[in-house]
Amino acid sequence: MNFRQDINGLRAIAVIAVVIFHFKSTLIPGGFAGVDVFFVISGFLMTSIIFRGIGNNNFSILSFYKARAIRIIPALLVLSSVTFLFCWFFLVPLKFEDLGRHILSSISFLSNITYWKESGYFDTSSQTKWLLHTWSLSVEWQFYIIYPIVLVILSKILSLNLIKKLLFVTTILGLGLSAYASYYWPSPAYYLFPTRAWEMMAGGLVFLYPVKLNEPVKKYTNILGFVLIICSYVFMSKSDMWPGYLALIPVLGSALIISANKQDSLITNNKIMTNIGLWSYSIYLWHWPVVVIGHYFNIEYWTVIGIPLSILLGYMSYTFIEKNRLSLKAILLPYIIIAGISYIVISNISLFYNIPKNKFEAIVTNKAKDNNGAYTWSRLRSLNKKEQFSHDEGNKMLIIGDSQAGDFVNAMYDAGFAEKSEIISRVVEADCGFFYLTPNQQQKAFSDSPTIKDNQMWQNKCQSFIRHVDDGNVVEQANIIVLAMYWRDDNMQWILQSIENIRSKNPRAKIYVVGGKSFNRQISTLAYDAYRNNIDIVNYAANNIAQNSKEDRAIQNKIFESKAKLINYNYTFINMTNLMCDSQKCNVIDDNGHSFYYDRRHTTRDGTKYIAKKLLENKFLLF
Repeated sequence: MNFRQDINGLRAIAVIAVVIFHFKSTLIPGGFAGVDVFFVISGFLMTSIIFRGIGNNNFSILSFYKARAIRIIPALLVLSSVTFLFCWFFLVPLKFEDLGRHILSSISFLSNITYWKESGYFDTSSQTKWLLHTWSLSVEWQFYIIYPIVLVILSKILSLNLIKKLLFVTTILGLGLSAYASYYWPSPAYYLFPTRAWEMMAGGLVFLYPVKLNEPVKKYTNILGFVLIICSYVFMSKSDMWPGYLALIPVLGSALIISANKQDSLITNNKIMTNIGLWSYSIYLWHWPVVVIGHYFNIEYWTVIGIPLSILLGYMSYTFIEKNRLSLKAILLPYIIIAGISYIVISNISLFYNIPKNKFEAIVTNKAKDNNGAYTWSRLRSLNKKEQFSHDEGNKMLIIGDSQAGDFVNAMYDAGFAEKSEIISRVVEADCGFFYLTPNQQQKAFSDSPTIKDNQMWQNKCQSFIRHVDDGNVVEQANIIVLAMYWRDDNMQWILQSIENIRSKNPRAKIYVVGGKSFNRQISTLAYDAYRNNIDIVNYAANNIAQNSKEDRAIQNKIFESKAKLINYNYTFINMTNLMCDSQKCNVIDDNGHSFYYDRRHTTRDGTKYIAKKLLENKFLLF
């Protein structure tokens, strides 16, 4: 295929949008759609290569894979190596271990699955994941692996004409799957191959169903394509469900531009767009770590510095790496070395830090270790499946909340309270912020919530959670109700309203409100800083009790305590700050160095056992 100036310029338009979005999303709120443009381009080019090869009876799957590897892997390996070396000097052990995991998943082109399991693409925590952007490379590589195999097999049993029709139908079905999954499973829909494949296949359809256009029609088709892409950049935002049916806008726009095949467009055929298009892959690779540096070190005016720096690094990567096409043999040894180092970092992070074992354990305690995250949720989710209380006698306990309720349930079981009660849970996830409001109150609360006010998907989920609280009439039947959530300052009005509604629904139940127990930073990070600065961790933790933009633990505790005895609330407040801390210390690690927390606010098995002990000592739960 001859060099397509329009496609090269389209790459430039895609990468410019993504880079600006990542540095300053308010400038171009839908800039993430540039990735969708890249997918369409890839689909068009790969389909043309595969179908031409099959039509000429000279297509080789291995040669296809080799060409893709030579094109993609060298620059990715250099980026991974530089990131590894740079981050070794300042990342805390757990973050460095995460980096090893992310690099290994990136160079094995499975990072989209890794990041899907960790968090959503737009989550704040994602802003310090150095290779987050490689998820899209993984999706494309998975397409490169699967697509030619399927087409070669189909070519043995079906005519090319029938294959074209089958691909058209599959693309439509893929769009339907993407729209459905984006509504019900937004994070996997964003990251995973099955809900993204239709975008690349849509690019393939442009090649398979070419349209001959005269010059005036080409011009207007080209303009319409750009208008659709710009509209997706300007009018879409991260609050929209993506990549559902809305992704059809940039996909269709890209398809129209490629179909128009207009090589003399002023938009794409100029020196600036030509160069940025040529450097686009390398710019994409390098820009995100540059973004993360700005977030990590909180550098002012980083957008002004970071965007030119990303372009410079992209130019250098293109000039010194991409243009010098290496052989597969030359790539193999560096690949093995980087993969090996990544594996060592993941499996034995202590080799990279000279820290005593009894100090190091707390420093590397996280969600994954010993299945801490699963431990938090497993019992709570199991109790959530119970439809109603099985008997009328005895203690019938209902616990409502999120992962904080999971921690508290585990502590109650450790304390033996489960033997005295039948327990049912009702899960309401933390992003909702409240747990029991009337429909009218919910609408007002949604409009007040900075987390979900513009997010219809989350509003629908929260409405579903709140409806589920009443399933089986458990609110009225319970004689003990425990409320435990990640309380946020912005939602306090509606949290109190939820408690009042619960009390109104069940005037006779003993209600317990469980306060928060979080810190400003992860306990593993506090433990590392305390070790480096030779500070006692219990004192250091006491100075880091949550006091941030989302929660001020001291203020929340005062509010909960002041409302507890009022007749319209009438609850017992369990002050978890006082339970975990006394005077000038917070007990976050035991005498053997075992951490009570695996992040800022969730407890390990040792942590729940400690809470259970304190609940019994202080007689917080009386029934």
